[in-house]
Amino acid sequence: MVLDLSGVRGLVTGGTRGIGRAITTALAAAGARVAVNYRSNMEAAETFGRELGERHFEHMMLKADIVQERSVGTMMKRIEESWGGLDLLVLNAGIWQRGELGSMTLAEWRDTINTNLTGAFIVANEALRLITSGEAQAPKRVIFISSTAGIRGEAFHSHYAASKGGIIALMKSLAVELAPLGITVNCVAPGWVRTDMTAAALGDAASRRAIQQSIPLGRPGEPDEVAAAVVFLASRQASYITGQVLSVNGGSVLCG
Repeated sequence: MVLDLSGVRGLVTGGTRGIGRAITTALAAAGARVAVNYRSNMEAAETFGRELGERHFEHMMLKADIVQERSVGTMMKRIEESWGGLDLLVLNAGIWQRGELGSMTLAEWRDTINTNLTGAFIVANEALRLITSGEAQAPKRVIFISSTAGIRGEAFHSHYAASKGGIIALMKSLAVELAPLGITVNCVAPGWVRTDMTAAALGDAASRRAIQQSIPLGRPGEPDEVAAAVVFLASRQASYITGQVLSVNGGSVLCG
């Protein structure tokens, strides 16, 4: 089975680091044109953009703060002017910070909820017009990146778990709402994955052993393994899948 995304116009939020970077690369390698969103690190974005260009992948780098409607609106305008619309939206941008109930500040709670959940809503809300405009020449897909924390919760990260659980509920709601338009909506829920976000936890020997023992496959995942799930859900072969959570976690959370 060949997953060919030729002709697909995609946007990946938080697309320059970690899982987002792997998703961007995998989509482009499958033939998609990819708009790569980042918030602030222009130097890293330019470096990644050069790497994509060297591989002759069609792309554009778009700086935008996803919690600011005006910034997101400007990003969508650039995509519309350049490509005329969107076929694929991957909502990946997010943060993961420790927060213990009783000492967590309201600002910390709001920062996580705003970035992970409200930001995803703002981008999806603004992108829908581009996804539904014009004649469909490619599959129409919305893919959220949630987390196993959104399924089972996560101690000392309740704000993160709440935001990712909200992502799953938002996804399920939109799957039904957008189905009559021919748009499928799904989630990929990673478990422990080797990225800069998890480097501290996986870098500590005792923490790493505990994490590995909690995973039936005995190891953290790699960003490319999450990206592969996204490419499948973005493909024509996934045309009859919507409203689903695809867990990529080595068996650490089993959903019936």
